[in-house]
Amino acid sequence: MGLPVDFVPRQWIGTNCFRHTDFSLSHLASTVKANNLKIIVIIPAKEVASTIAGVIQETVRPLVVAGIISSTVVIDANSKDRTGEIAARYGATVIQRKDIAPELGPSQGKGDALWRALKATDGDIIAFLDGDTGDPNPAHLLGILGPLLLDDRIHMVRGCFERPFKTPNGDLHANEGGRVTELTARPLLNLHFAELAVFSQPLAGEFAARRSLLESLQFPVGYGIEIATLIDAWKLVGLDGLAEVDLGTRQNAHKPLRDLAPMSLAIMSVVEKRRGNELPGRIWLPWKGQYHDVADIERPPLKFYNSHTIGINEGTKLAASKVRRPPDEMSGMCNFRDIGGYPVSSGSHLRRHLVFRSADLNGLTLVGKVKLQALSISMIFDLRRPEEIKDHMNKGSVYESWISSRDGPKRFITPVFRDDDFAPEALAQRLMGYSGESTEGTVKVYRSILLKSGAALKAILSCLCRVGRPSPILINCTAGKDRTGIIIMVLMLLAGCSAKDVAREYHLSEEGLGTQWKAEVIERLTNTPPFIGKDALTVQRAVGARVDVMKDVVTMVKRDWGGIEGFLRQELHIPEEVIRKSKQTLRA
Repeated sequence: MGLPVDFVPRQWIGTNCFRHTDFSLSHLASTVKANNLKIIVIIPAKEVASTIAGVIQETVRPLVVAGIISSTVVIDANSKDRTGEIAARYGATVIQRKDIAPELGPSQGKGDALWRALKATDGDIIAFLDGDTGDPNPAHLLGILGPLLLDDRIHMVRGCFERPFKTPNGDLHANEGGRVTELTARPLLNLHFAELAVFSQPLAGEFAARRSLLESLQFPVGYGIEIATLIDAWKLVGLDGLAEVDLGTRQNAHKPLRDLAPMSLAIMSVVEKRRGNELPGRIWLPWKGQYHDVADIERPPLKFYNSHTIGINEGTKLAASKVRRPPDEMSGMCNFRDIGGYPVSSGSHLRRHLVFRSADLNGLTLVGKVKLQALSISMIFDLRRPEEIKDHMNKGSVYESWISSRDGPKRFITPVFRDDDFAPEALAQRLMGYSGESTEGTVKVYRSILLKSGAALKAILSCLCRVGRPSPILINCTAGKDRTGIIIMVLMLLAGCSAKDVAREYHLSEEGLGTQWKAEVIERLTNTPPFIGKDALTVQRAVGARVDVMKDVVTMVKRDWGGIEGFLRQELHIPEEVIRKSKQTLRA
């Protein structure tokens, strides 16, 4: 995407570059009133008790009094230094990051905070301010709002400023701040997005934009948010739709030099992603002797998310005892849910937003794909045989296309059953085992599934033991009930969940599979050996997920191996360290 070396956008510099002194309070106030505009200021904050009051009182309040700003929203990261309390005292609406879109799990960085803040607010124009500014001034906010209010062509305004380096003794050294900008962002833009090289500070955190544009952008969850939104906005509205305002001199806290390597990798990652490439999401830090994970997740455009993801996995934000929603026809996902939230023996709970389960995803729609992307599911463990997958595969489907794409999750095929398990005699025996009035037959079948799940369990536990923040995974099979149910039982017992809760979670498949799916399967089985001539109740038990069945399976595990850890050691020879780390990961 480079341009000739003599590219100089003199016209753009003359028409789209401003100084904060170009805009008066009274002029902007009359424009807002005349156009009936609603403007929201969003301030992401984390441990900024010493500066947040100044930002609200000195930078924002004069514009609130003038009628330019409708509301000020501070998005707090559960700060321990009373940041939220102080912000509220000075008139801001304070929202904790974790309370916005809780179905997505914990907030993962500044970009995630901005995306969630956008979701939690309205307004025609959104202005983002830093909460750690040591020299607040209303001109800074006037500057990033001015071009948007006075020129309909402009959709996003980026702030820029002189940022001197402040030494420990208080001396200021001009042009010595912004190290990541000069060493990483600026060279990358010159190489790959040369038109954007005209921006003085492509990583400046203070900018404003029209909501219509912001809701069309992807938001990287971490440090790459500023350069990503700049590139993506440029792709949508062109250089003429962007502006830059000189905000004068600013003094923000400077990070230690060794903190800059992960930040630089985050910048490189989002730039390369916009060129169709992927970079590893971690960096080796020799002075620590370990890898440092760099979040590479991106939230989808909010307008798409809001339109199509109503009710994403409500089980994530409800108590674990609540019944999850029935199959979502819009998403094409069946028996899908987060298993997290149940109490564990350590006194905490099973980690939410880590392990999901479902039936096969052959019917996945574009809506369903967006839901899974929003949940950041990176790996899918498919418990079916390759032949099963092939028999049900639709090569042109949303799911298969996504799995095969560069940005799709990795699918690990870890079959539980062997080919001979699908011989007519073996299949008939298994189905009849499911349909018995007592639990004995199903317990016997489930014991067999447990013993055949070694390869799948080893792969899943290995994934849970990976260094760094655990990535969400999905475990599925055809119906997501039997094979998936046994794997989920193992994970829940390993975490320390009670037999009662394991059985309760298993029973949710009754609701998750839905009446239509069960009716179709029952009709098919009624005309298939060995169910020909059997009563309807017998056939219904074969597709059920009874609480008493799973309770008796847990009892069997305790009787035969002394508990699930005994099974993992004795039957699968899982190392103690893997058991310990997996248990730790599964617990919140």
